[in-house]
Amino acid sequence: MTIEIRRTSSPEETERIASALSMRVAPGTVITLEGDLGAGKTCFVRGLARGLGADADAISSPTFVIEHRHPCEAGLLVHIDAYRIRSSEDLASIGWDELLAQGDAIIAIEWPSRIAAVLPEVRIDVRLRHAGEDVREIEIEWVRPGVAAVDCRTCGAPLGEGSDGRFCSKRCRLADLARWFRGDYSISRPLEEDDLSSGIPHRGPESDR
Repeated sequence: MTIEIRRTSSPEETERIASALSMRVAPGTVITLEGDLGAGKTCFVRGLARGLGADADAISSPTFVIEHRHPCEAGLLVHIDAYRIRSSEDLASIGWDELLAQGDAIIAIEWPSRIAAVLPEVRIDVRLRHAGEDVREIEIEWVRPGVAAVDCRTCGAPLGEGSDGRFCSKRCRLADLARWFRGDYSISRPLEEDDLSSGIPHRGPESDR
């Protein structure tokens, strides 16, 4: 597992951290949000929405309807408040099994301890704590039981099961491609004869004829 800890002193900073996290997740990701009342859980989801290209102003606590769905550039952001979930029937009413099976939505869950038994093993756990009058401590844990620690080549985020083994998302893959086009990558030393004999193709004068 990988754990990151951030501190914020305003709702805007909390949103910026969440927005940055949104750049590192792909459809099918489940993000849990645990914290006391007023810790900033809904504010964090608003930041996720902003980073994903959803309507951040439409984000509010879904307490009375359990879940809200917001179209975004990645497909769909599903915001769930599990506080009122009492049974498997409540979960079925929001299509929980279908959401996980389809894997085309990013799911943010407030009060996840209420449905801990059905959370996927691979997920992102976010814990928000009061650390002062206006200060919040945000702990982001990438939960991957039994998965070797392999990180995205672009952003450094742990790779999930749905990755291609190099990048955590299409966005990071394209960012890496852009670096190649800009010339950010280069050979660290001149090629030597041993390199050429080890299988690297060599174009000499004869091959140009």
